[in-house]
Amino acid sequence: MSRRNKSSSSRPLKRREKAIATHSDVDKGARYGKTRIKPLAKVVEGKKKLHSPILIAGFPEAGLVGSISTSYIIDKLHMNQIACVESEFIVPGVIYAQGKLRHPFRLYSNEKGDVCVLVCEAPIMIQGMYSVLDTVMKWALHNKVKEVMVLDGIAVEGLPDSKRTPIILSSDGREADAANLIHDKSDVTNKDEEEKVAGNGSVYPTTAFVGGMAGGILSSCLSNSIASKAILIYAARGMPDPDGAAILIESLSNITENESLKIDTHELREQGASLRSRMEKIIQSYAGQQQQEGQQEQGQTPKSMREGIMYG
Repeated sequence: MSRRNKSSSSRPLKRREKAIATHSDVDKGARYGKTRIKPLAKVVEGKKKLHSPILIAGFPEAGLVGSISTSYIIDKLHMNQIACVESEFIVPGVIYAQGKLRHPFRLYSNEKGDVCVLVCEAPIMIQGMYSVLDTVMKWALHNKVKEVMVLDGIAVEGLPDSKRTPIILSSDGREADAANLIHDKSDVTNKDEEEKVAGNGSVYPTTAFVGGMAGGILSSCLSNSIASKAILIYAARGMPDPDGAAILIESLSNITENESLKIDTHELREQGASLRSRMEKIIQSYAGQQQQEGQQEQGQTPKSMREGIMYG
């Protein structure tokens, strides 16, 4: 009797295990928890073949330099979308750009399949950050990504200096002690300029914390022995910075051997110069207005200061 009960109880368990295995085989995309990367290849083209690509990632942080630079690379290399990241942890929504609706978290590839770009334009819930990151990293390992390059901005107040140079954080992915901090010296003419950053005259930091998706991807690369670099530029807070995005792309072309990434950035430079000119005029106009108001009120002491109270 006990043998019969044991035999009968084991049969439903096998059925359930088989059903689970069958269900998991249906999904051909990378999956981790409640997140997956779903291939979007056209039927006529089949699945895109990748050849140990470089993965470039950009996010809408300070100055939108990450998003602007990755969008520019996608356009100049005539890249096609190959996949999207779907997750319950990505805030629902779509991006409308250039007359098309787009998924907010997308993966692109060039024709050769040796350069991929990761674009995320929607917030990710903090409790699901690890799920999304692990899924992206699983995809990167499956497709034998040889290096990850993150393009991002460091927020500063006001307009950053036009002669700013990027900071590059680098790791070979094999040894933790091999990670280092360097910067692009292609435009540096003397030692004083080498030590300046972003118009505030400070030297490069010896200790820094990179958070959010950018820092999360770099951390995952360290954990999975994938070479990685973070190219960071000081960028204006609260306004687009195409000039900063151009500097990131130029720095990227200087540190990579991939010829397709030698991209002309004159369009971004022109946009940056035009924006800077407009912002400088606005700042000058505002300063002139403040000075005029100050002259009109000269000799009058504000009531708040007479009462010993000062508001900033």
